[in-house]
Amino acid sequence: MNHHKRAPFWWIFLLFLGAVVPSLASAQGQRDGALPVTVTTETHPSALSPGQEAWVAVTIVLAPNWHIYGNPKGPGPGLPTSLEVVSLPEGVRASPARFLPAEKVRETEFGPDEWVWAYRKTTTIYLPLSTPRSLTPGRHPVHLRLKLLLCTETLCLPHQAEVTASLKVSALPSGAGVLSPTLVEALRRTHPGEEKAAGSPGIAESPKGVDSGQPAPGHLAELPNLSPRPIHRAMEVDSLVKAVIFAFIAGLVLNVMPCVLPVVSLKILSFVQDSQGSRRRAAFMGFNFAAGIITVFLILAALAGFAGYGWGELFQKQAFILGMIVVLFAMAMSLFDLFHLPVPRVAVKADAAAAGQGYVGCFSRGMLATFLATPCSGPLLGGAMAWTLRQSPPLIFVIFAFMGLGMAAPYIILAISPTALRWLPRPGPWLIHFERLMGFALLATVVYLLTILPGEMRVWVVLFCLFLGLGLYIWGQMTTLSDSTRRRVMVRLVALLVIFVGWWLSLRVFPPMTQPESPTPRDDLSWQPYTPEKLLAAAGAQRWVVVDFTADWCPNCVLVERATLQDQRVRQTFQDRNALLLKADLTRDNPPAKLLLERMGSRSIPFLAIFPPGERFWHPFFLRDIYRADDVLSIFAHEGGG
Repeated sequence: MNHHKRAPFWWIFLLFLGAVVPSLASAQGQRDGALPVTVTTETHPSALSPGQEAWVAVTIVLAPNWHIYGNPKGPGPGLPTSLEVVSLPEGVRASPARFLPAEKVRETEFGPDEWVWAYRKTTTIYLPLSTPRSLTPGRHPVHLRLKLLLCTETLCLPHQAEVTASLKVSALPSGAGVLSPTLVEALRRTHPGEEKAAGSPGIAESPKGVDSGQPAPGHLAELPNLSPRPIHRAMEVDSLVKAVIFAFIAGLVLNVMPCVLPVVSLKILSFVQDSQGSRRRAAFMGFNFAAGIITVFLILAALAGFAGYGWGELFQKQAFILGMIVVLFAMAMSLFDLFHLPVPRVAVKADAAAAGQGYVGCFSRGMLATFLATPCSGPLLGGAMAWTLRQSPPLIFVIFAFMGLGMAAPYIILAISPTALRWLPRPGPWLIHFERLMGFALLATVVYLLTILPGEMRVWVVLFCLFLGLGLYIWGQMTTLSDSTRRRVMVRLVALLVIFVGWWLSLRVFPPMTQPESPTPRDDLSWQPYTPEKLLAAAGAQRWVVVDFTADWCPNCVLVERATLQDQRVRQTFQDRNALLLKADLTRDNPPAKLLLERMGSRSIPFLAIFPPGERFWHPFFLRDIYRADDVLSIFAHEGGG
């Protein structure tokens, strides 16, 4: 029994190392200045005479697996790369920067037809400069600003680099150089960028079709600094003590969130089964479940502290959602006795092997319950996360650990207090019916996860679940321990083949044949997709702006939208104030929306930002977590008619 007693602690240790050590190494590299990009400049020709045209070449070299976006970037998400002029020598004029052709990259996680222009490995941006004949001999600095959105498949980092080039002007015409044939050929393949920042000095008149004199506010950095104003100041966190208290309570509340209830119910089922048996075994099972919970919170802390993940952002990844669907569907099939997984079972006896499997099963269910809790945001969670995710990694780990401890607290109490098990009902035939009902509850959770996926994918994921169920039936029902080893191996190979073929047909062959669904609004209010351009335009037009940060994977977002934003009084107020309603949809990765949310001081949703017209436009109000219609109306009443 001693090795069972140590099991949860070894699991925590190993998983913690696996999750944290790579992130620590990555973070250390960032602290040492090892950014995933290197920028160099070069002037062509290397020496020129007054009045001669020059080109500044800015070369960008990216680390493996990183990419940046082209200019233009295409219809998909992201931010275009831009090169701005900060200062030029007197009399020197700059034309719009020119970009090499980018690679067309399909963004299949946003839909089968989504794509962007992107650069991998390396690219060069060329800035043409015209020099006056009065330019004096010598070296003249050219100061530029390069703006990038550095991305991998899992995260994006906005980056801005101040770069300097030098114009070497020769006093003698014979000292001037010429452009090399290689450079001339490269320049023939370039095109002017479509987006440039406002206020760049020394920009000459652009070629036809390119407007260089107007701002192109495509970058969040061009928005003024925000000074957000909370409506409920008592719910905001400003100290470590308050963050710890809020995190513990928020973790405790996660146990009653609808996302988690099916898996938590399975844990209660196992407590019922073990309450009449060995109390020591019941205690170890409880500790294993709690260890699984706390381990996932440590993993989430590593993702937040070192990879920049916010609360619930794992559900932006289709692969993660598909993995959760597969696990929950398989658990449901096990509860229907289609095959056997280490979930609570109604059994006559349990040997040592079954006990060991039970410990692992409890640990894995604790992890699963925590992953399912991440789309939910209960009371106090938003304020705790807003403060925590701005702190250093050690403090992030402390707060997440207390949140995990809060969620695990009920099971730890049941594990260490044998008397607490006495009030649980005695095992009996009712457990079999309860087990089947929990299977249906897990299938209901699968249906909920299906709604998060793009509409054109859902039918194919359901088809894959059909193949998965068939494979699990073959695995669990078409062979027994009394069969020969050869037969068991052959039957289970056939089961795996059925599952693989189902995956290949359902998720690789059929989806490209499906046209993506056009998005349908959740209500009949005239909500528009959020863009920085719309926010800036509304500021200039002296309009109210309401920005709703939401996601399909966030059940509380759907709740507040239906209960609060669709309230008749709120809708009428929006209409009376001629408010511009913007939807910042974080169902998929949305860098502009994510950056605005961070500028508002938050990393969790639901979140509502309300920008009043006039001088205080950039001092927006905000509401987080579960908010009421009266909270929204109080903002408009506070600011008057606007």
